[in-house]
Amino acid sequence: MISKIKYSLVPESPNPATVSYNRLANASKVERVLFPMQTVSDYNEATKFTYDLRESRLKKCARLVESLTPGRLLDIGCSNGDWGLYWQTRGWQSAGIDIDRDHVGIAKERGVEARYCDLNTQPIPFEDETFDLVFAGEVIEHLVDTDGFLREVRRCCKPDGCLLLTTPNLASFENRVRLLFGVYPKWLNYNLAESGHVRGYTPGVLKKQLSTHGFGTVRLLGNWVPFVPQHFVDDVKMPSLAVTGDMFPSLAMDIMVLARKA
Repeated sequence: MISKIKYSLVPESPNPATVSYNRLANASKVERVLFPMQTVSDYNEATKFTYDLRESRLKKCARLVESLTPGRLLDIGCSNGDWGLYWQTRGWQSAGIDIDRDHVGIAKERGVEARYCDLNTQPIPFEDETFDLVFAGEVIEHLVDTDGFLREVRRCCKPDGCLLLTTPNLASFENRVRLLFGVYPKWLNYNLAESGHVRGYTPGVLKKQLSTHGFGTVRLLGNWVPFVPQHFVDDVKMPSLAVTGDMFPSLAMDIMVLARKA
């Protein structure tokens, strides 16, 4: 799966990510006996994330999209279509995929060409060379076969099309300090819990993998640098922190890469 990611144009909560998970708690005893091992798709399908445009990550992504000529946009993890609708009002033709069938239905009703897709088991359900831009915000870290995912993204991109991808930075300032003191890093899970991230990236590794799959990096940005642990402050509470991501992108909490199909 892709996690169900909802981009809220109207802030819903001061918390940038609210995660709820109750699928296993409601499973019957028979289900637990017959299917004792949970898959990544199971977890992703039962997990909901909420983001809002006060995040510096999405603000910076918006500026990158605005630098491109409008065309066809694929939003991977489209949720109820908020992000796609936002760009439709700015000249883009939006489509989306998500693992949440209810959200796919809502997005369709709102005018987004949305389709169901579990990226851990299925290809992207669109034809070759369909999109001018593919947006994959906080998706790749939830996938097991990241090479397969990038092959699919490249297949769906038009010649000279772009991929805008964001993912947590394993080598953020806070994680470097954590590891120095033997503390487990943020935003990478050893089990299917909390964020459910099964892959971790540094800026260099992400650029290398993108290059392997025929994408040349155009811009690499950071959202904000967690000089103070994220438990105490973030870029929603203190928007001025966004400048630290511009100054020190390799130390930022999140990586944003705009890449072009070679």
